[in-house]
Amino acid sequence: MKKKLFGVLATIVLILSMAFKYSGNDLNKNYAEVDQINGCYLFVNSKPVLPYEYLGTVEITKKDARKYLLTDQYQAVRDLLIKKIKEQYPNAEGIIFDFHDGGTDKADALRFK
Repeated sequence: MKKKLFGVLATIVLILSMAFKYSGNDLNKNYAEVDQINGCYLFVNSKPVLPYEYLGTVEITKKDARKYLLTDQYQAVRDLLIKKIKEQYPNAEGIIFDFHDGGTDKADALRFK
């Protein structure tokens, strides 16, 4: 009788422990999934949580603006910065953008550790 009772209690404990399985996702409200274009993760007004190595910075020059950008729309500027990053830092895995209205737009190339 004691063996049956122990077996029933062990089964109940096992079922309850599986019902409250820890998911391991201690996410905060500020965590997000970022977009990826041309193999690079794009961080706009944000930065990666994982450790990374800084590779370098590219800027949109006035020459670039006249040659490539007919408008100062976000997508055109973003795409040009991605293109310049991929040309200068082909092993870049991520880009941190720094946009300035009326100023010089920049992007930092990074590689995750």
